[in-house]
Amino acid sequence: MDAPTHRDDAPELSPRTVFLAGFFVELALVPAAALIGYWLVETPFPFRLAFTPEGLLWGLGATVPMVFLALALTSPAGRRFRPLRGIYERVRDLLGGAIRDMSVEDMILLAAAAGIGEEVLFRGTIQTVLGTWGLIGASLLFGVLHALTPAYFVLATLMGLYLGWVFQASENLLAPILVHWIYDSVALYLLRREIKKEAANRPEEEVSRS
Repeated sequence: MDAPTHRDDAPELSPRTVFLAGFFVELALVPAAALIGYWLVETPFPFRLAFTPEGLLWGLGATVPMVFLALALTSPAGRRFRPLRGIYERVRDLLGGAIRDMSVEDMILLAAAAGIGEEVLFRGTIQTVLGTWGLIGASLLFGVLHALTPAYFVLATLMGLYLGWVFQASENLLAPILVHWIYDSVALYLLRREIKKEAANRPEEEVSRS
């Protein structure tokens, strides 16, 4: 019988462990950003964050292309493209069991923490304090810290550039926070759906190969 493409020998983390670790690590980026801002420009949060209708519209509108990206990353059609398949398989192998069993509510909360923490740090603080090179510098750093695969580094860097542009164009950190939050929520939900489909089909595939 052929070896399955998924990794059954990988240690599985519980959904609650992954949620709590991710949630608090992401939120910890906010005080880290405040320290960086205070150290470099003597202002803990050197950016504008305002709950305005314009910021909300910017965030919702800029989310549309990101939702299509989430569909491409998780759909069987998108995974025919080898770099996207590599990203999907890497995430699935690392966190597939936890994502499969995580509740929708926890996924939304985890995505919110990521949207707030990462946007405050990368776009709000780093991009702002670096000045002219802020957009490029923050995006590259964002890509490096998400580099599960070479393709994921490239993709995350491009996403950082897009989120940085949204921040600059809207002049309000609310917009990239919303984009990041909604994208992560949709991506996690779609990823969970695909992992559940694989789990449901796996016994039939294994029987047919034996």
